[in-house]
Amino acid sequence: MRQKYDAVIFDMDGVLVDESRSYRLAIEMTVNNFLAKNGFKIIITQEDVRIIKGIPGFNNDWDVSFVLILLIEQRINLKDDINKVRPVTPQIRKTKKYLQVKDIFQSYYLGEKLFREIYNRPPPVIYTRGLNLNDSLLIDKALLTNLATIYKLGIATSRPRLEALLTAKNLSVTPQFIKEEFIVAKEDALKEKPDPAPLFEIIKRIKAKNPIYIGDTINDIIAAQKAGMPSIFIGEKNLGDYQFTNVNQIQEILL
Repeated sequence: MRQKYDAVIFDMDGVLVDESRSYRLAIEMTVNNFLAKNGFKIIITQEDVRIIKGIPGFNNDWDVSFVLILLIEQRINLKDDINKVRPVTPQIRKTKKYLQVKDIFQSYYLGEKLFREIYNRPPPVIYTRGLNLNDSLLIDKALLTNLATIYKLGIATSRPRLEALLTAKNLSVTPQFIKEEFIVAKEDALKEKPDPAPLFEIIKRIKAKNPIYIGDTINDIIAAQKAGMPSIFIGEKNLGDYQFTNVNQIQEILL
């Protein structure tokens, strides 16, 4: 089977990295913080986050946070009126409200010290220990070692580049298994997944002819389809060309 491919490209969150206590928690904390400050007593949960993340066009966690706030403000029932959810436009991302939500999110994810270093200003929320420190590795390093001896390895993620590199280095993924230049992050492509632009960019960088992409959301699978790439879906849904519930099971077809 493995002779079919010359490169393995990973999504980061939910595939290489467990972000359930970092990015996913940052969404929940951001929305609940914003709502509480504006007089709402409703509290969103990880189930609400999961629903939005399952909609095509919501690969960006700042977008997810912003839309969850809008839904509560507009009294829209997420489970009953999911068809009313619309992707966030580039114009909306420039609004004062969106930027406020983003800053709250970054306050939680980065923590006060790192926020000040990156943005050169105090965060709107003082949170000492950034949630980024909760990131942990999902994939077994022995499996990464074996894959690296056979394939070119790359990452296509919607994380901001600084945050992608921070976690990749903290978890010893970079440069041990994946070179820094073989990580395509949010700023490295014109559009985010489900657009195929990030995948086209990483294919170009690693000079792959027959790559396979591994993701855990509908956006990953749509991006791979648009890029003409086979894909492996990590999760419970029957998506992609192959589907596993655990990323370490990919050895069944790649090794």
